[in-house]
Amino acid sequence: MSTAAATLAATPAAADPSSGRKAQASGTQDIPHCTRSLGSVAIVEPDTQWWREYNLGSPEAILKVFIAQSGCFTMVNRGRAMASRNMERAMADSGELQSGSNLGKGQVKAADYFLQPDIVSGNNHSGGNNIGGALGGLMGHGFGAVLGGISVNKKEANVTLSLVNARTTEEQALTEGYYRKSDLSFGAGGGGGWWGGFAAAGGGGYQDTAIGQVIVLAYLDAYTKLVTQLGGLPSNAAAAAPIAR
Repeated sequence: MSTAAATLAATPAAADPSSGRKAQASGTQDIPHCTRSLGSVAIVEPDTQWWREYNLGSPEAILKVFIAQSGCFTMVNRGRAMASRNMERAMADSGELQSGSNLGKGQVKAADYFLQPDIVSGNNHSGGNNIGGALGGLMGHGFGAVLGGISVNKKEANVTLSLVNARTTEEQALTEGYYRKSDLSFGAGGGGGWWGGFAAAGGGGYQDTAIGQVIVLAYLDAYTKLVTQLGGLPSNAAAAAPIAR
């Protein structure tokens, strides 16, 4: 069994290459599960906030649900929680906090990887409502023909996930996900029991609209491919990196 296969638990989504299309037909799909954490990850938003055109929240909420339920990574927060932590640290440095608060240097966990969600570049004249992503012509060379973007009319989405090593800036993986709503209704979110987690993660309406649900399932396709490819990552990313100076 390959290292990647060993990392993923034996689930239909990981074992059967055609399961993604089968899931699309049935309107259901499972989040993959890893037998060990591949490291800590911080989610980085792309430069273009394409989700605003659809009145959706950041896709960070989607990835939080996948990461939390898959066990493939631990998450470090570099957003508002980090800003609040810095405020606490400033109060500690000024002597405002109670004695024994134990808040100071050397406690913040490093991100081993940065995970960035995006959409693929699209043809703005292909019909529907398409938005170009940040990958330009790259997808057409290494990933086959890409119809691209997000189409509200067709209710389909092409998305990407990029995983970058936080220490070396090497791109460890770049995967594409696709989903198109079939004629079968998938109700309130595709049938997976994990859809309820979006409310807790600040899901931003993805579970409430057809195009939002399609985008979620496209990212699930990309995330499944991503973790399947990453079985060969070192068990300790900090130790595997060059020594810091």
